[in-house]
Amino acid sequence: MPMDRSTAWAARLALGLAIAVMPAAVPTQAMAQAQAAPTKAQLDSAAYVLRIVTSALQSNEVEAPVKSALFDCLYSNAVSKVSEATDKVIAANASKVDRKDPSQMLAVIAGVCGYRPAAPAARPAPKK
Repeated sequence: MPMDRSTAWAARLALGLAIAVMPAAVPTQAMAQAQAAPTKAQLDSAAYVLRIVTSALQSNEVEAPVKSALFDCLYSNAVSKVSEATDKVIAANASKVDRKDPSQMLAVIAGVCGYRPAAPAARPAPKK
């Protein structure tokens, strides 16, 4: 069955697009295969970090600047990167941070995400 002009043109266009897209897809697939799969410990840590952040974003007790820092951080970074940075801070401060305490974990994650609490206002010296 012979193709009409529009069908032949559409087939050539589809083939050209497929060829144009294929070279871009090959390096992405190669990079994905080259990366090692995360370990169970890494997955568990990232899931815990994500759970803490999600709870903080939904909480009425967490201040807006903290929520903003957390949201911006997760929007701009992979959870794996935030988790790795959090793990490094905890490892460096093992005696000071309890991983099982969600409020301490939130403080570490917020710090990793760039949140710095405002310094308290200085009180004027008492008058004599």
